[in-house]
Amino acid sequence: MMTAESTNSYRTARRAFIAACEAAHVETVARLHPMRGTDGKPLFMDCAAAGPRHAPKAALVVAHDAAESDMLIALLREPPPPNARLVLVHAYDPARFAGIQGDPAWPTAMLEAVAIEDLSHVRHIGVLPLDRKSADLKSVLQARLPDATIAVLPPVSGLAKAKQAIARFFQKD
Repeated sequence: MMTAESTNSYRTARRAFIAACEAAHVETVARLHPMRGTDGKPLFMDCAAAGPRHAPKAALVVAHDAAESDMLIALLREPPPPNARLVLVHAYDPARFAGIQGDPAWPTAMLEAVAIEDLSHVRHIGVLPLDRKSADLKSVLQARLPDATIAVLPPVSGLAKAKQAIARFFQKD
């Protein structure tokens, strides 16, 4: 459903995510979506990575909407454990987040780019879909990172459960 409210929610969440990344001294990479919001402005998938590029483990957290965006922002307030990487994807499908019809192949192509740019040196990856089942993420990542062991963590709702899932993943041997 195309609404100005959805686009405003997307824009507000994106600004907050980028501001949180700046406050945490974490750089973001913006990937331009081919569609524009109902306001005529561009849409982006934003990604941020904290922790060493060559960490043995990484958690990939994927957000789709404003509530999940708030969880990403909260996760940025605490750095990952030493020798661990945390990769956050804001607006996996920015068109859907903004309430418009997009190209269903675009998010997958951008996730492949995230895998190559942010996760190519990591051997153990835990994928945390926030409150959604995202088994398709594993197959996309595995195709680009064939030497990595990829586990899809159970979907969670709520910040406390997200933090617990990430902490458990990083603690596993």
